[in-house]
Amino acid sequence: MLNIHVNDDCLFVKSIDRTSIKKIYSIYTNSNDFKYATGIFQPIGYEQFANNLSQFIQRENVFFLHVRLHSGETIGLVKGIVIENDNIVWINSMVIDTPYQGRGYGRRVIGLLEDYFRCDSMARRIYLSVFKPNTVGVRFWKKCGFDDCNQFPGRKTVKYNDTVQIMYKLL
Repeated sequence: MLNIHVNDDCLFVKSIDRTSIKKIYSIYTNSNDFKYATGIFQPIGYEQFANNLSQFIQRENVFFLHVRLHSGETIGLVKGIVIENDNIVWINSMVIDTPYQGRGYGRRVIGLLEDYFRCDSMARRIYLSVFKPNTVGVRFWKKCGFDDCNQFPGRKTVKYNDTVQIMYKLL
């Protein structure tokens, strides 16, 4: 797992550790609000969550980040992968917990990560997929400057289906 630690005057965004796993798990148990962002549509037990997480973070080019306020409150998570050969970052999940939404924290997190990946990993693009029925998510990503994607590097076109929208942003 990549070791990432970025912050501003309000937020810490850093790689998960043993102390953050249970706090992040509470977000995954809220499958009603975050099913589109996490891909978890039914409640998941802690053992299964911990096992899935353990398998994911063993990979070298992935990141799983804990988002918290300077006061210590866990407010979200970001999960993804860096594809170094193509200078691409792929965000798999990004969640800001419900009580903290609408306050600009999500945009701040994305801004911090854009700066980090632009400078530290030489990434040139960030990609993500969002479920089209998740209109709040689609609006959020557009506010962050992401556009619909119709072409990947090295491929002619991206084929869309009825439920998934691929988006990207140049860094």
